[in-house]
Amino acid sequence: MPARSAPSHLFFLIQPKGNGAILFSMRGTPRGPELSKIGTFEDRDESQLLTLTLNAALQGGTGALAEVHRCSASLPGPLRRAITDIAREIKDANGDAPRAEAARRTARAVMESLGQRNAAAFSLFSATDCGSCPNCGCTVDEDCAKCAVCDSSPRGRGCEDCSGVGVTPRTAFVLHRQLKDLADKTYLAAYDPDFWAYSVPVSAGAQSNWFLLHCARAYDDLAADLLAGGIPEPRCLAESVLFGHAVNSIGGFSIESVCADEVYQTLPASRFDYDWEFLANESGLLDVSDRAHDVLEADVAEDDLWDEWFKPYTDVEPRGTTHGFRGPTPFTVRRAARLA
Repeated sequence: MPARSAPSHLFFLIQPKGNGAILFSMRGTPRGPELSKIGTFEDRDESQLLTLTLNAALQGGTGALAEVHRCSASLPGPLRRAITDIAREIKDANGDAPRAEAARRTARAVMESLGQRNAAAFSLFSATDCGSCPNCGCTVDEDCAKCAVCDSSPRGRGCEDCSGVGVTPRTAFVLHRQLKDLADKTYLAAYDPDFWAYSVPVSAGAQSNWFLLHCARAYDDLAADLLAGGIPEPRCLAESVLFGHAVNSIGGFSIESVCADEVYQTLPASRFDYDWEFLANESGLLDVSDRAHDVLEADVAEDDLWDEWFKPYTDVEPRGTTHGFRGPTPFTVRRAARLA
């Protein structure tokens, strides 16, 4: 059977079994999606991490295939070979640019539709830098709290040779929730003229519903970057502005509902959680362009933003634009009805 007509992987998922789990692949076939068993893991945490990295690889996550090989290196022979074969299939698909882009769009759409937010997705982010610095001589713990050098340094962020703890698992979870919440509100504002929740900056307040739909999709795309295990990388001015708006507005974000989430509670805590000022201003990890800052600081609505906002940056790969739009989640609709 030609490679192009072979069943394609759409999504990887696990079924718990004792202390382990069974790994399945959802594959696209001419008959429709089908589940295919890949193998059984003795360690469920190991299966969750590998499942995440495989899904990240399907979405084109940077370094995801290398992480798949690393995670599978210690597996029993037959299971390791099965994972290696899958990684080879994904790599081969990536060699055909149109085919790879179509596969990534499909993988993201499937993940969004299934609403997968497991702990492994956010566990790719680190809660500590302990053990990575030759000068500190510290041992790994939850959040560098036992390292005398880190504890005594400015802001508790290690010596000058430490790379510094960046986006932690719980920080990534909160940021993802914020981006999805803003996407929902923006979709609702586009579909319902009586609803407005300030989900976009003031300067974009006078734009059309078509403009708002693209803003909502941009929030979803940024959130999907986090599910792929990476820090969101804006691909146009709109994404830079909306990402900055999301980070800036987290201060008023109700964290109580996030803390009650079961996925959130499984993630490691760190004393570096939610240090938004450091991430946006000092480390630059969540910083945006100067032009985006100008837009965010504007206090009047602007006209004719389309050409500038959605023109792809020249130094990064543009996102696909054929994955359409979704509607607001039922939860957002119900909440808007209560506020009306």
